[in-house]
Amino acid sequence: MAFIALVNGQGFKPAGQISEACFNCLCKASSECDENMECQREGPGQYHCGPYLISYAYWKDGGKPGENSDDPLDFEKCVRSRPCAEAAIRGYMYKYANDCDDDMDIDCYDWARIHKSGSSSCNSTWVLNTDYWARFKSCYSGKDM
Repeated sequence: MAFIALVNGQGFKPAGQISEACFNCLCKASSECDENMECQREGPGQYHCGPYLISYAYWKDGGKPGENSDDPLDFEKCVRSRPCAEAAIRGYMYKYANDCDDDMDIDCYDWARIHKSGSSSCNSTWVLNTDYWARFKSCYSGKDM
């Protein structure tokens, strides 16, 4: 019980409560929210699709939402659709929620770092020096989660 109160007191927002403003800025930072974005292969194991540029592993960790998760093409269909991609993001964030910037609050800045850097390295500083982060901060600054 005390642990739950501590987490709630730290401003924790369950992944299901990622705001629309946060989703919009994740999308803008990822691809300028290009809903016609084709899948991109950026190197070995680097295949990202849709306006959020989601990988197969991310989609799978996010619960494989879509019409038929056993269909190998469902990944691409899902992540090209914002509502389905957002379901995958919610699932991923629910699984990997972390206070990446150690500010005692899990918020959109943390979701943005997790979205770009993955589950295990969201506290790495490299993401802060990317075009993605610059676009995210420009979009999200001043908005409330």
